[in-house]
Amino acid sequence: MVTARGTGEPSQGQLLSPVARTVSQARPGDVEVLDLDYPADTDIKEGGTIGVRTLVDVLRVQAETCPAQRFVLLGYSQGALVVGDALAAPEDRMVGPTVGSVDAETLDRVLAVVLYGDPRFVGDEEYNVGSYDVETDGLLPRPDGALDAVGERVRDYCVAGDFICQSSLDFDEEPHVEYYSNGMQGDGAAFVITRLDRVGADLGREADAEPGDADERETPSPTSTPTPSPR
Repeated sequence: MVTARGTGEPSQGQLLSPVARTVSQARPGDVEVLDLDYPADTDIKEGGTIGVRTLVDVLRVQAETCPAQRFVLLGYSQGALVVGDALAAPEDRMVGPTVGSVDAETLDRVLAVVLYGDPRFVGDEEYNVGSYDVETDGLLPRPDGALDAVGERVRDYCVAGDFICQSSLDFDEEPHVEYYSNGMQGDGAAFVITRLDRVGADLGREADAEPGDADERETPSPTSTPTPSPR
C-alpha cells in the first residue's frame, strides 16, 4: 500500500495515515505500507514529476520482484495528482509524461485507488464520492476517462467548497482539510478492505479448485464494486 501525501505534509501523521493503519489492522501481516518518496512541496511541476516517476518505478520493480503482490494506492491533494497521473497514459498527464508507464499487467494488480481533494478531479466521473457539484471540476482536471483502466477500483473523494477539487477563487482552506474529520478516511479504508476481501475470496476459490477441473468448473463472475454516488 503506497501513500502519496499532500503538499507540506509529513511522512508520518499525514491525512492518509489513519486509512493505511485501519487497513493494516484489518489484514494483519498482509499489508506493507510505503510512503512515496517525493518532495510534496510547492513546486508541483518538478516535485510531481519526481513523484510520478518514483511511483511508476516502484510498481514496476515490485511487480517484477514479487509476482503475487497486489497494490493499493492512496493519495491526498498533490499526492492524488501524482497517483492519478502515474496510472494514466502519458498523453493524459499534467506531470511526468516522459517518465514511463505502468503496463497493463501491473495495472490489473492495482486492487484499489483512494484519492482525497484531487486537483485533477472531474465532476462527472462515476467513481466520485462526496458533496461535490457534479458540474464543477478541480483546478487541473484530467481528461475524461483518463482512469478508465482502473475506474471500478477508484474512489475519488471531494467535498463542496474544496477549492482544490472544486475549482474556485475562494481560497478557503478549511474544506480542503475536512477529510480529516468528516468520516471519509474511514469510508476509504472500508472500500479498500472490501476490495481486499473480495480478491482474497476469489484466490481462495482458485486454490480450492481441483487440478484439471479448470475447463469444467464455472468461471467466477468478475469482481464488482458498489457504484458511489454524491452525498
